[in-house]
Amino acid sequence: MRIRTYPVVLLVLFSSLFVRLDAGTLAWKIEKISKEVIENQQSEVKAVFPFTNTGSHPVTITNVHTSCGCTTAGLDKRTYAPGESGEITAVFHPADRTGLQEKYITITTDEPNPQPYQVLLEVNIKEYLTAVPRLLTWKVGETLSERMVVLSALPSQPITEIKPQDEEAGTFTTRIETVEKGQKYNVYVKPVSTAGRVSTAVDVQVKFTSIPDRTIKLYTFVNPPGVSQTDD
Repeated sequence: MRIRTYPVVLLVLFSSLFVRLDAGTLAWKIEKISKEVIENQQSEVKAVFPFTNTGSHPVTITNVHTSCGCTTAGLDKRTYAPGESGEITAVFHPADRTGLQEKYITITTDEPNPQPYQVLLEVNIKEYLTAVPRLLTWKVGETLSERMVVLSALPSQPITEIKPQDEEAGTFTTRIETVEKGQKYNVYVKPVSTAGRVSTAVDVQVKFTSIPDRTIKLYTFVNPPGVSQTDD
């Protein structure tokens, strides 16, 4: 009696091929790095992503791509032997950006598996001065009343002077209330008249001890009923 062993042989060959295709995996020590900075205080933010070739064959990194032109990524070499470690250094340039920034770095290798690797650099850029809200509205014919804007500064960058001034003199009045000296102020804005439509801005000039002055624009509108500031 002849025993056909072809399926068994094919299974063994396929298994060995599968192991060979799965070899050379890069294992990342960390895939996400989170940092926090203050706006305009750092020209660049660096993060290092270490990895190790845990496979049985050399792996060559063929491409490293970042999701934004504001971020670069590089490595010292491209081919890593089994058991060898390396690292990718990402550099993010904040420029004038604020808020949460997520920058992905995509790494492609010569491994048979086409799925690329991806790591993430997350940077929270805190504003050293905030104004909430910046948009103030009234209706034509409305009783004159103040609207309040809260100005807040980071403890590391205290305010030394605040000077509001509207672009069109005589359209709005402003007054400043100190909540916490150097840190928090209430800015009260009120139109001189609501008899007609008005569209302008109030500039609030803020000075600090060791950083450049900052001008915050408060956008102010007096609109007819049923009309918003976005309507012509």
